[in-house]
Amino acid sequence: MNLIVSRILSRASNLVDVEPTIALFIGAALLTVFLTALFAARPAVEPGGPSLIWTIYRNLMRLTWALLLVTLLMGTISVLRSYLQHSLANFQRTHGRVTQANYDAVQSIWGAEQAQGELNVDIYHTEEVTERIESEDPAKPALLKTKTVHKSVTGNPFVSARHQVTLRQNPRKKGSAYYDGYETDCAFAWKLRNPADTAQKIVLTFPLPAQGAMYDGLSATLDGRDVLPDVQIKDASLVLERPVAPDEVLDFRIAFKSRGLASWDFQVREAREIRDFTLTLTLPDLAKARLNYPEGCMPPNDIKPTKDNLGSVLTYHLDHALTDKGMGIALPQLAQPGETTRAVLDETENAWLLVFAALALSLAIAGVRHAVLLVILFAAGTAFGYGLLANFSDLLFGFWGTFVVIMLPLFTASTMLLLRVAPEAGKGLAGQFILFGVVYPCLAGLDSARQPLYLNLCALGLLVFTAKLLVQRLAKDKTEAQPVRATPSTA
Repeated sequence: MNLIVSRILSRASNLVDVEPTIALFIGAALLTVFLTALFAARPAVEPGGPSLIWTIYRNLMRLTWALLLVTLLMGTISVLRSYLQHSLANFQRTHGRVTQANYDAVQSIWGAEQAQGELNVDIYHTEEVTERIESEDPAKPALLKTKTVHKSVTGNPFVSARHQVTLRQNPRKKGSAYYDGYETDCAFAWKLRNPADTAQKIVLTFPLPAQGAMYDGLSATLDGRDVLPDVQIKDASLVLERPVAPDEVLDFRIAFKSRGLASWDFQVREAREIRDFTLTLTLPDLAKARLNYPEGCMPPNDIKPTKDNLGSVLTYHLDHALTDKGMGIALPQLAQPGETTRAVLDETENAWLLVFAALALSLAIAGVRHAVLLVILFAAGTAFGYGLLANFSDLLFGFWGTFVVIMLPLFTASTMLLLRVAPEAGKGLAGQFILFGVVYPCLAGLDSARQPLYLNLCALGLLVFTAKLLVQRLAKDKTEAQPVRATPSTA
């Protein structure tokens, strides 16, 4: 018994922390049921009045009965709320459940996020320098040591850069969810010049955008000549070294196809002046309205639609620029299986609690017979209706098919039955049953940005309706309590 009470109190505390407004209405509903049962209409008192012991016994039984009803309602809330949470958890587990483990698995199979770095150029020559090391013993001669020194040319070798990247979305599925994969077709071209007036050596280091990724169709040309056989792979980079003549101009190009996840960006990591730089990023299946840029990336200078108007062409052009900002694209979140159903199911717990509070408050205040039993029956039917929404979503063409075939008939029949068994509460209760049970979870789920607004409007509507019903009940009790005056007879 103590375990059950502690669990109920724990869930009540959790509800207060998550949704204090709903917790307030639930508390008010339980208090109303308690007071209604405790101060129910008593039978007429016999002449002479009951004994003291009988009075104490009867009042104790009323208190016990009232506490029993409240405990029963609290247990119902706990059980059905757990049922709703399990229904949502089961649906999420089999529909669009994005997990870090599955993301890591897709990343290892398909490829990671790609961050492409700019070509690094080192133009240098070596000199032999002799160092004289004096001995601590003056009688001994000094030691001469010769070493080779690497001296880099300080001038900026970049004349221009023309890069073209085509990125197509290619979602990957793992488990029950889709992950935003893509394929790239990259072509990078640089025009370089040796700023020194003497012969030098040049090292071209092209960093690959992701370690462990797949690179297909790789090509590397220098002045139109294939130099891929001369390229070395060092520290996840392609490295080419050759001599360069004074003021020699080089045309270096690298192209490949690859694939990755989530985002792609390009960045000039070296602190230097960026000259005549153009990056054209073509997104054949990503319209302008869906564009999003990774953190730390600048927007493009120009955005144009593709010829079929289904995609976008982003152009970045920099000249005599200094920046550490990247250039790239972050793929939009994919629509997951059962996304609409899951969004609505996310709001069904709050919707069900509102339905429960409205039923308990209205039926208790209106003095409907067997109010507690009716609250439990209609609350259970509502919870099972949400469970059927999760169960039939895949069988009836998603959320809207299930809504038309299952939820709409179920709530319509429940509303008609509610009007029949509780006419004292009026049509307002039936309207709130539909509003809280159907309209609210749909609006809040499909428009999550305004979920607090919809919740507050429902809470305000419940407050106004309860106040109106309470005023009517007080007026009725006052009328019934007034003594009936005898009408004088006329001769």
